[in-house]
Amino acid sequence: MIANDAGWHYADDGSPRHAPYTGLFLAWSATRDLLSRDFKADYDAEIQALGERLLTPARFFQLCCDNLLVDEDLNRQGNAFAAHYLGRRTPSLPEDLGQLLGVLGIDEPGASWEHYDLLAPRLDQRFAQWQAAQ
Repeated sequence: MIANDAGWHYADDGSPRHAPYTGLFLAWSATRDLLSRDFKADYDAEIQALGERLLTPARFFQLCCDNLLVDEDLNRQGNAFAAHYLGRRTPSLPEDLGQLLGVLGIDEPGASWEHYDLLAPRLDQRFAQWQAAQ
């Protein structure tokens, strides 16, 4: 399953037009130990740079995932939460982005640290709610 294909967010030269919200979700997943063992082994330096905020969530997503978030990127718990929250269920990440940042659909925010800091508490809340329902 591909959770999100963000290739259309980039210009022909590879520069970001819009950094997809998936980059925000992936960065949050990295800080919550929801990445797969293989992903962590393959991208240890990038994860460290993300933790030190030397890479933006958008750049981290572009470098490590080539604009695709797939099952192999997340662990079992991360995949289950991604299937729930990135999907069309309510509440969903696109809905929360609309509420928190005032964006919808293709007007996605840049996956900056500013946006991450606004979104991370909501992701924590949604993750706790999802866990409680399991």
